[in-house]
Amino acid sequence: MTTVFDEIGILSAATENSVIAEARKQGKKIIGYFCSYVPEEIITAAGMVPYRMRAVEPHGTSRADAYYSSMNCTFSRSCFDKVLNGDFDFLDGVIFMNNCDHTRRMHDNWRHSGKGPEFIHMLYVPHVITSDGEGKYREGLEKLVRELEKHYNVSITGTALTEAIKLHNKKRALLRRINETRKSPELPVKASEMLRLMLSVTAMPVEHANSLLERFLDALNGRNVSEPGGMRMMLAGGCVEEPEHLEMMESLGAAIVADYICLGSRYADRDVAAEGAPLSSITERYYRHLSCPRMMNDTRRRFDYILDTMKDYRARALVAEKLKFCMLFFGETFLYKEESKKHGYPLLVLEREYGDRTEGQQKTRIQAFIEQLRNFD
Repeated sequence: MTTVFDEIGILSAATENSVIAEARKQGKKIIGYFCSYVPEEIITAAGMVPYRMRAVEPHGTSRADAYYSSMNCTFSRSCFDKVLNGDFDFLDGVIFMNNCDHTRRMHDNWRHSGKGPEFIHMLYVPHVITSDGEGKYREGLEKLVRELEKHYNVSITGTALTEAIKLHNKKRALLRRINETRKSPELPVKASEMLRLMLSVTAMPVEHANSLLERFLDALNGRNVSEPGGMRMMLAGGCVEEPEHLEMMESLGAAIVADYICLGSRYADRDVAAEGAPLSSITERYYRHLSCPRMMNDTRRRFDYILDTMKDYRARALVAEKLKFCMLFFGETFLYKEESKKHGYPLLVLEREYGDRTEGQQKTRIQAFIEQLRNFD
């Protein structure tokens, strides 16, 4: 009998999963997007399916290396290699935003390559959180709405946005309820399963995602996947989308009970306000939600979130990861070290490549870290 966990295992591993393929058969446009500052509600309100870009089923980086420096991160190179291999030919459009220089470079390379859809849009998001910055971001969203309407001959109405807000708020609420279950001493879900769930629900219509989340939540009743002696930890970082990497950590005794990663709790940290003009509410939520290191003046709030979450989920230690050449998290992980000294929690900082090309080194360091924690018990 196929379980919901089997289902997300299949869905999460595919670039174009069966749900996306079915949506395309029904005439739905699929719009890829990079980063959590691109509002899914706008895409949904246009009658399209938001698809968070990923590099699962990687081919390597050999073709993309002709466009990139070797000092660009392996996520960007792996993702663009998939572009060149035609893996994303099912997309009807792609929305970029000025997150990091590596992603910005992918925008330029994608246009230059001649691969992919006609609609390739860059959304501008300020790098500081201010009232003026929020106004600039609002202007960027208004431009995105106009460009989508013009290119696809659709109308994104206030009513459609309001309905999309309700659907995506439900999705975020279900994800928060699932994450809340990880506070229990007896864990009903592993971090690797949570990552597979996130990869699945960010690559399908929101209605289907909500149904899947409800079934997943029901399946957690009475479930216990805790391992004897598992070390409760929190995981922080940016692009972590390889469940196998988390499974490796779990096999060594890590019980990852909370996270601060792109495809994690940060995705669902707060809802869009139901009252007020829908585009204004969307602007406020996406601009002021829990940020990543691209936001330069929000460091203290991020560190407080990590500290509070570790206490709330009773995490013994923090594992902070960054991809090699990721300058945003290079600076952030340096500051994590200062925070760990200040607040007295154990910290392991890992630098790795996308696809676990250095898995042997990672295993040794993680195993040594867990043994060190156990020796202090």
